[in-house]
Parts: sequence; C-alpha cells; structure tokens
Amino acid sequence: MVNHDPTGSDPTLDTPSSAAAETVAGPLREAPGRRIGPYKLLQLIGEGGFGSVFMAEQEKPVVRKVALKIIKLGMDTRQVVARFEQERQALAMMDHPNIARVLDAGATETGRPFFVMELVKGDPIVEYCDKNNLSIQDRLELFAQVCNAVQHAHTKGIIHRDIKPSNILVSTQDGKPHTKVIDFGIAKATASKLTEKTLFTEHRQLIGTPEYMSPEQAEGSLDIDTRTDVYSLGVLLYELLTGTTPFSSKELRSAAYAEIQRIIREVEPPKPSTRLSNNTDTIASVAAQRRVKPRNLGLIVRGELDWIVMKALEKDRQRRYETANGLALDIRRYLAGEAVVAAPPSSSYRLRKFIRRNRVMVVAGSAVALSLVLGLAGTAWQAKIAADKRDEAIAASAGEKKQRLAAEAERIKAEKIAEFMSDTLQGVGPSVAKGRDITMLKEMMDAAAARIENGDLKSVPDAELRLRDTVGRTYQELALYDAAARMFEPALTLARSIIPGDSAAAAKALYNLASLLKERGHLAEAEPLARESLAMRQRLFPGENPQIMNALSSLASILKARGDLSGAEQYHRESLEMARRLYPGDHVDIAGCLNNVASVVNARGDLAGAESLYRDALAMKKRLHLGDDPTVADGLNNLASVLKRRDDLASAESLYRESLEMRKRIYAEDHPDVADSLNNLAALLYARDDLAGAEPLMREAMEMTRRLFPGDHQDVAENINNLAMLLQVRGDLDGAEPLLRESLAMTRRLHPGDHLSVATALNNLAALLNKRGDLPGAERLFRESLEMAKRIFPGDHPDAALGMTNLASVIATRGDLAAAESLLRSALAMRSRLLGDVHPDTLETLYKLASVLVRLERFADARPLVEACVDGNTRRFGPTSKKTRDALGLAVKLYESWDKAEPDKGYGAKAAEWKEPLRQAQEASNGAAKTPATTPTK
Repeated sequence: MVNHDPTGSDPTLDTPSSAAAETVAGPLREAPGRRIGPYKLLQLIGEGGFGSVFMAEQEKPVVRKVALKIIKLGMDTRQVVARFEQERQALAMMDHPNIARVLDAGATETGRPFFVMELVKGDPIVEYCDKNNLSIQDRLELFAQVCNAVQHAHTKGIIHRDIKPSNILVSTQDGKPHTKVIDFGIAKATASKLTEKTLFTEHRQLIGTPEYMSPEQAEGSLDIDTRTDVYSLGVLLYELLTGTTPFSSKELRSAAYAEIQRIIREVEPPKPSTRLSNNTDTIASVAAQRRVKPRNLGLIVRGELDWIVMKALEKDRQRRYETANGLALDIRRYLAGEAVVAAPPSSSYRLRKFIRRNRVMVVAGSAVALSLVLGLAGTAWQAKIAADKRDEAIAASAGEKKQRLAAEAERIKAEKIAEFMSDTLQGVGPSVAKGRDITMLKEMMDAAAARIENGDLKSVPDAELRLRDTVGRTYQELALYDAAARMFEPALTLARSIIPGDSAAAAKALYNLASLLKERGHLAEAEPLARESLAMRQRLFPGENPQIMNALSSLASILKARGDLSGAEQYHRESLEMARRLYPGDHVDIAGCLNNVASVVNARGDLAGAESLYRDALAMKKRLHLGDDPTVADGLNNLASVLKRRDDLASAESLYRESLEMRKRIYAEDHPDVADSLNNLAALLYARDDLAGAEPLMREAMEMTRRLFPGDHQDVAENINNLAMLLQVRGDLDGAEPLLRESLAMTRRLHPGDHLSVATALNNLAALLNKRGDLPGAERLFRESLEMAKRIFPGDHPDAALGMTNLASVIATRGDLAAAESLLRSALAMRSRLLGDVHPDTLETLYKLASVLVRLERFADARPLVEACVDGNTRRFGPTSKKTRDALGLAVKLYESWDKAEPDKGYGAKAAEWKEPLRQAQEASNGAAKTPATTPTK
C-alpha cells in the first residue's frame, strides 16, 4: 500500500455544502495524466470523504515521486490554503525519521486545495502488525516509535489531531519494521471553526475520526492541546493489543452526532483485558496474530498494559500522560521489566466518579450515614479525652522529660551545624571564588565530609542529606570525583530509608549520582538513574516544575553522550519549552536549555541553527552574569565551536581564547573545563596550520585529562586522538599510530555499537594507514566508519560526506575510478548543500572528483569542475595558496592530457595559458616563504 489516508478524517453525515463556501463548483478534472503546477498525476491511490490522493511526479526543481492530496469540492479553498500556509512554517521545522514531510500546498484550476507530501510506501500499522503476526512486544516497540514521532511534532508546536492506523504506515527496512506518521498539519488546515455544540464544520464534515477522537474534540472545544494526540495514541494502543477500538465503528457510526459526543465524553470503555475476555468469538484469531495462546493473551495484557492504556484514555485530560513521550517511556519501562508510572485510579477518584454518576442515591444514603457519623464522633471525642489524660500522666515523668529535651537539644544542635556548613559552602564554591585560593574551601569541605562520615548528623537525616548534596556538588564542580562519590552514593540509601518510595530527596539523590556518573564517563550506569529520577519527579510534581525540567536536561545530556541525538533533542526541547513557561524573560535555566538544544542541533550538522541558538544563550548569560562566570565561559566556548565548523576561524579563535582565560581565572587547578578549552584552541590552531602553536596545548590538555580521569574516559580518548592527528600531519607516523589505536580501542570500550566518536576514530586511523600505503587496511576502516555514520545520520551530515570522500580516495588510489567517482559526486552534492560551494571541505571533494575525471580521460566533464576548483580556491584561500596552486596544476594536467589524446585541437595552447598563472603563484609563494612568519596573537 502507498501512503496517505485519502480522507484526512472520516465523515459520518453528508449534507449539501453551505452557500458560504468559497469554492468553484464544476466537474472533477483531476485525473491521471493531468498536471497541477509542477506535478503530473500518475495514478489514484486513495479516495474518501475529504478528497483523493494521487501518486504524482514532481518535474521541477527536482524530479521525484510525491503523494498529492486534493481536497473535495465544498471546502473553503482560500481559508484552507491560508491556514495551511500558517502551518507550513512549523511543519518545515520537523525533522524526524518517523514523520513524513509535507512539501507543498496550493489550489487547482478548479479552486480545490491540494497538499503535496512525501510518498511513503507501507501498510497501516494495525494491518501490518496483523499481516506479519507481530508479538505484543514487537507491537509495543513499533508503538513507541510512533510516540517518539508525535512527541517530536509536539516539540515543534504541531498537533496531529487525527492519529489513526491509516495515518501511520509501516514498511520493512533492513529486515525491521519502520513507521511513518503522515498527514501532520492537514487536519488543522482543513478544519473550519467549530461551534461549541458540534463535531462538524460548517460544511457538515466531521473533523477527526470518531473511534480515535478525544472527549475534548468530541465536544467541539477549541482548547485542543497535545494531550488530544495522547488520547488517540491510547486508542491505537488499545487496538494493537485487542484487535478492536474501545468503541466500535458500528456503535459510533450508527448514532446521531449528539450520541457520539455523549459516548466519547461519558462512557468508560472496558479495559483491554476485559474486552479480550469478552470477545470469545474472535479471541482465537486475535491471539494467533499476536503469536500467543488465547488463554495467555488476557494474562499478558492484564495489569500494567491495562493501566497504561486506560491512563492514556482518561476522559479528564489532566489525568492522562502529559506528553506522548511520557506514554512511550511507560511502554519502555514495561518492556524493560521496570515499574510503570501508570496505576489504577485511586479509591478517592473512583468514589468521586461514583458520586457523579449516582447523585440521587448518594444524597439519600448520606442522610443515613450522617447520623452514624455523628454518633461515632461523640464516641471518638470521649476516647480522645481519655487518651489525653493518659499522655499527660506519662509526660509528667521528670526523667522522661529530661531525656526528651536532651535529645531534642542535640537534634537542634546537629541541624544548626549542618545548616551553617551548607550555607557557608554554597557561598564559596569555585564559581564564586573565581580563581582565588580555594585551599580553605577544600578544608571546610573535608571537615564537613568528615562530620558526615563520622555519624555526627545521624540524628538529623534530613540535614545530613542537604549537606551531602552541597558538599558533593562542590566536590564535583572542582572535579574531585572520588570525594563527590563518597557524598552522593550513600545519600540515595539514606533518602530511601527516610521516606520509602517516591520522595523529592530520593529523586535529588538519583539526579546527583547520575550527573556524577555521566561526568566520569560511566554513561551506561548513569542513564537508568537519570530515567528513574525523571519518572519520580513527574509523579511527585505533575505539570510544570523546575525539578522535572532539570531531570529532562540531565537525561538528555546522557543520551547525547551515548550518541542518541534524536532522544537527546526531544528531551532538551521539552526542557526548554518548560523553562520558558516557568520563567518569562531572562533566566539562567532558559539560557542553559538553549545551550543544550544548540549542542544537539550542532551535533547533527545544522550549523546555522546551532549558531543562532548559541548566540541567544550567550547573550542571555552575559545579561545575567556580569564578569567571570562558568556559564559565560561555556557559552563563549560553544559559540566558538560552531563558528569553527562554519569556517569563521578568526572569530572562533578570539572566543576560544576568551573562554580559556576566563576558565583559568575561575579554576585555579586541573579542571575538565580548562582541559576542554586547551584542546579546542589547539584544534583551531591545527586547522589554521599553526602546528607549532597547537602541539603544546594538545599535550597539556591530554596530560590534564589523564590526571582527571584515570582509565577510560571520552575526554581522554579525544585528546589522545587530537595529538595523534597533529603528529600525523607533521609526518611523525610512528608516533601517531599507537596513539590512534589507543584512542580507537578506548572509544569502542566506552561506546559498544554505533557511535559518532567510534566512527571518527575509525576514520582517523584509516587515514593514517592510507598514508602508510596500507590500502586494504585503510579501505576496510573507512568503509566501517562510513556505514556507521550513515546509520547514525540517515540524511545529509558532514561526517557522512567526509567518509565518502575519504573512502573514494583509497578506491581511486587502487584504480577503481568508477566507484570513486560515484562516491565523490554524492559527497560533493552533500557538502554543497550543507556547507556551500567555497567551503574548504567542498573544494577538497571538488578537486578529488575533477582529478578522477581527468584520470578517466573524460576531459569535457572534468573541465567545468577544474575551472570551478581554481576559482573557488582562489576566492577562498588567495591566488598563491597551496590549494590554489594544486588546482592550477590540475588545470595544466587536464589540457596536457587532452592534447595528448586529441592533438592539434588547441588543447596544448590552453595548457600553456594555465602554466603562466601557476608559475606566478609559485614564485609569489616562494617569495612569501622567505618572509618571517608572525607570531599568533595570544
């Protein structure tokens, strides 16, 4: 099946179009073979109440197959297209592998709105699952993909409004099922304004599909938010588990729309396990499609899966999952065997529901109950008087009073000590000390830690927890990780002993421990703790809360470090939106969240988007913090990193130096931030060919990270790699190779499986083997690196383009020029799109492609590329640079080879013409080489 539910939403009533409709009536003229703008209709692939869907071919500016949906006559064309134009800005921001893109919109010659979408091949999700007999676990894995896609749309401000199986298509890719959610934004664009009492537009068209419609949609509310989609996801999950929707199509579609409203708003559907046990006629086939015995299916669904589904289907949206991601996380917890957040409704909630349904009976019963309560109250009052007298007699004991007072005095003393030490330490941390001697600070921390570990605060566990938190975070800020661990690890056990189950103290202890483990590079241990902290805070603080915001950011940072950029961006954006709702105007948390989102956007190759976010974050940090501050230093460093990737090296160097000097003032001794700045500045000098300036900085950074992180750590691996790359460029291959192998081995241990750092380390070792003439070894590693980069970044990405260019070089060296050409053309197109035509990386690929074409003796094809290479390198690096001279030399070689292949056609003269600028460039370069180089600015 090819994509796109043709209806957009399903009709239940058809009545004549309103006279107010601004459409042009007339015969249907759109059919296969017709053209609509740049689209040629190929075949009808679907038809329904809202219109028809054609497979079409776009003819310009690119040739590709698309799905073109034409809305039926009777819709309000100008309003529909105008509404969709408003949606397109947000829709254009969506970039998720499980979301089909909406490409274009307009109106046909007959005035009918049309929408152009990515063409997706696949089956509706329920049909796919049943056809392939997917197990319950496999269905849940697919469903989690859908939730992640919907969550991505929600972070962009897009609500689907019509989630149903036909809008979720599944295909098999690399032997695994892959979902695509389609028709985002179309339900909203085609929806006319609803009245308060109708499900229908002014043209009598139902907006939304009744079986999947939320109660707030059913009552015609204009207050629709992301939890509407959560409800529809709950219906979809119900159907994936049971084979049917909570309310059957027959039940809903045979009713008047007022009755549809009532059913959706008021009637509680049976739990999935109940529905399965009641469907005795179909249970055998439903169970077979899920590869389970009929008697076991209900047992699998009963309990946690029932709870998850019914939480998503809550009539009161305040009681649903807050986000699609929350629903996905509970599915993941179920699959991992962890406790789920969803739970049966409380007794008090069920009682309130019972009272609303049975008001008359409850009022009558209350009169009888009241008399009983009054009698019980009198008895209870007499019992209280007796108990009070007994307590007074016990308390009168002088010895007991003395013991109680002494214990209370000791408790108050311990609490005051803990409070004083905590307040004192919070005021003298390294971010406040800013480089001054912190010997006294360490002594104070050590003294506080000793009191804790000696048991001086056992009588006040709450105060001990607060002090452990303060001392541990201060140790961590100073990179004293062993000392921080001694504070954080016992804190979790202590918090759980004070309040079993969920508590703010336990959530904080989990958060601290996860943060420390992440900073030490123990990512696999950190992630479950961060997830547990987030889930606990979401249960403790429903809605908007700074603690949830921080927990989202903490988990996202761990996921990013583990290479899960999609998951990291999702949580970071969720945290940012929450911060903006919590704090209007400038706030440190908003600035931090902006920086976090930028870091993920930068990692996935959107350099322009990352720069904009980093600039916003830095400007806010500078407004909030005058003078030196760690967050300002971070902001300078991060903005420099993206400017370096965008090839603005002068601006990047200035910011890197400013950040390094600020960090040295703030942190007087070894610190990861100082090592990071040393490494980054060295990498920039390396990019500017200042190898003499870069090497001492790289060595200093490497030695500092080895002292800070004994054993395996990502920072150590990266610094080893960077020093090796510099040695390689300087010609010291024997010194570089063992370092590159050490870096690769460490990175593989840190990140089993696909990870960007592993792909980079493979690429770098391959480049060295290529220089040493080990072509088989180089090709093998380049291929492994490229395939890994493609799996991590399915679309355009600088690392994928780099991998293709490098692999092509090796292939060309061993003589397979045709394969090299194919790779280089793909890499050139990708680098041009990502970086522009005069970026050094683009020009490098252009030069290599032109060289291959010359070797293939395809001189006419090579000529425009060679000329573009000379022009681009001249503009980018100047007329005497080595890259420009290489390009000029390639031009001479082109025409000399052409003249040899086709003599007496003037190509020899063209070669002579190119030799003159090459000679001038070489002479100018030789003259410049005799001029002493200036020392880089410090």
